[in-house]
Amino acid sequence: MIHETPIHIRYSDTDLNGHVNNAVYATYMEESRISFLQEVFPGQRLPLVIASLHIDFRQETRYPEHTDVVARTWLTRLGRSSFEFFCQICSVRGEVMCEGTAVVVHYDFEKRKSAPLPDWAREKLLPYVREPEESNVGV
Repeated sequence: MIHETPIHIRYSDTDLNGHVNNAVYATYMEESRISFLQEVFPGQRLPLVIASLHIDFRQETRYPEHTDVVARTWLTRLGRSSFEFFCQICSVRGEVMCEGTAVVVHYDFEKRKSAPLPDWAREKLLPYVREPEESNVGV
């Protein structure tokens, strides 16, 4: 299963050249992860911290040519206490603008260390695990 989050590009997301600023893609990916988790765990809060974030830029996203994008998100790994999100930020025409991964860790804030994912959470996440897709643009 793939989770899709529509994202509206704001003028303030751009730099002087009219490109979506590279740091904004991390925010788009964060919006997608939050939307994903709200869909998978409605009304629940899973204590997570981010351990790693990696982004590959495939094409420039120019404003106002692009006013909206879609974040396509799924999981590529489900470990004992962590899991990896894979996210593609795509134009509304389906072109991959950037893609990346984020590793999040289930965290015990009282003990200040990672904790095993509960079985109930693992069961809800499992349908979203799949291999990353090749983007439609070479690096």
